[in-house]
Amino acid sequence: MLKILKITASLIYGTAVSIRNKLYDTGIFPHEEIKDTVTIAIGNITVGGTGKTPHSEFMLNILKTEFKVALLSRGYKRQTKQFRYVETTSTADEVGDEPLQIKRKFPDLIVAVDANRVRGIKYIKEKYPDVEVVVLDDAFQHRHLKPAMYILLCDYWRPIHKDKMLPWGTLRDKQNQTYRADIVFVTKCPQNINPIDMRIVINNLNLFPYQHLFFTSLEYKDLKPVFDIKSKPAKTASIAAVAGIANPRLFEEYISTVYAKPQILIFPDHHNFLQKDIDNICNIIDQNELFITTEKDAMRLMKYDNFTENQKAKMFYLPIKVKILNKDEKKLINYLIDYIKKYKSNSKFYL
Repeated sequence: MLKILKITASLIYGTAVSIRNKLYDTGIFPHEEIKDTVTIAIGNITVGGTGKTPHSEFMLNILKTEFKVALLSRGYKRQTKQFRYVETTSTADEVGDEPLQIKRKFPDLIVAVDANRVRGIKYIKEKYPDVEVVVLDDAFQHRHLKPAMYILLCDYWRPIHKDKMLPWGTLRDKQNQTYRADIVFVTKCPQNINPIDMRIVINNLNLFPYQHLFFTSLEYKDLKPVFDIKSKPAKTASIAAVAGIANPRLFEEYISTVYAKPQILIFPDHHNFLQKDIDNICNIIDQNELFITTEKDAMRLMKYDNFTENQKAKMFYLPIKVKILNKDEKKLINYLIDYIKKYKSNSKFYL
């Protein structure tokens, strides 16, 4: 019975999404284009877990060397409303965990949050008229804005051609909307992925000739303290870990591979830790010599004042970095920079 209800709800949701896309595609619902700014929308058509934030950070690292760049996010699950600039001293409650993570990693860049992307870009341009590029995190479904470039992320382990619409599956948009992507990243690939598996993915995606496909993986870097204190992780077998992300599989696998018999707690994505959760986390920190969490969870945990100095000294997060496979990073960088320069040059004729 539950399956039938999910299938029925999925059909209704899929129909509504198709109608909405058709209204935008035919121009009945208007697009708005920001002519004097290159807007790059990064997102997915599934619910969470494709690696949007690390890929946004990867893009910022490339673009900030050539252009004046800002990042705009909706600030998912923040407790504030309207437009807001993100500061390194902000909290996850004020701006969302992912924008805060990005701002702390790029303190010199402009980072802001606003659910209304068009309004958010205009506010940024009013204060910073020299901004040339705005990266829009999680904006593939934001059809009111017509960006200069769409970047679509697809999880290698969750092929979209095998998926179903919500709530039966994890698709929040129709698979045919991949046509809008200028760049497609197949994310979280094994670093040693073989050519046959890549060919299968390519055939299943069935992209158009104008679309550029890249395979990426995630690399874990050295542990960093959750709090701004000087401490080093203990070299021990007594490990506790916490993850509140959409797809914790890679995190769990890495922790279980590096450390023997870790104690791992899993929470929902963007989980708002309750007092009982914090009390439980404090207890497992006391029971272990090292506590590891994800970078996104660290942004939410650091706001609590429940932790003692001894507990804080044990708390570390595991940074991740995007790696472009097949030695295609230079190809990607050249394409991005050339595309933006040409778009900026062409836009001058329409201003």
